[in-house]
Amino acid sequence: MKFIHLTDLHISADGSSPALKMANEHTRRAIDEINRLHADAELCIITGDIVADPDPDAYRLAEELISSLTMPVYALPGNHDDREMACQALSCVRADENGFLQQVVETSHGPFLLLDTIAPGSHAGVMCQERLNWVAETLQSYAEPVRLFMHHAPFPTGLAAMDTIGLDPAAAERLGDILVAHGYVTHLFFGHYHRPMSGVWRGIPFSSHRSMMQQCALDLFQADHVPAIFEEPQFAVVLVSDAQTVVHYHDFASTAQRGSMGTATG
Repeated sequence: MKFIHLTDLHISADGSSPALKMANEHTRRAIDEINRLHADAELCIITGDIVADPDPDAYRLAEELISSLTMPVYALPGNHDDREMACQALSCVRADENGFLQQVVETSHGPFLLLDTIAPGSHAGVMCQERLNWVAETLQSYAEPVRLFMHHAPFPTGLAAMDTIGLDPAAAERLGDILVAHGYVTHLFFGHYHRPMSGVWRGIPFSSHRSMMQQCALDLFQADHVPAIFEEPQFAVVLVSDAQTVVHYHDFASTAQRGSMGTATG
């Protein structure tokens, strides 16, 4: 199975700054690249910050762009998103019974759980008891591998400024306990940090990648503001089998010269 992980589009209706114009253009190019090279993907998951600022026109443009993908698309919200506007405008989100934009996506390789970690009025993330209960109750339905998607990482990443707007530590601890108790969460995918990273948290492998906008510099010390850097945007091409999960980070802004590295002899 192949699927696409896309994150932090930051779509803007007016492109009122060079960074926002760049985000719109990068989103268009990412979608073109995905349709051209990965039309065989089973689905695409978008892990939040679909728009730069909550605005009906931005969400209308987002729906237009996202719906041009040739595969099913499912999304969750980020700290730049608005639940009500997103729910009204986007066909790729779905609200649960409590109004949170989280859902289960059934795939050929098990369920994907998409979580809502946003806290209106804050760039930091939270999971209230209702959302944690939804995760626990949903996981009880599956005695098979589950893959998890969210916007905020449930752990400190070492990016000092971004960790000040990460997931609330108490909620993260409770979420971790729920996932470990289930025992079948095989990978965690998230957005928010505008950097490629991977590792293991509480025994669960995780990965994230760059955004469609400016990227967060690799700065482990500065905590008072997020240091921006211009690097190529990315999306991830994920290959899943019963035995493994392989995440390929794909940079796409530059026109790459395709050639040969010679015979495949290692």
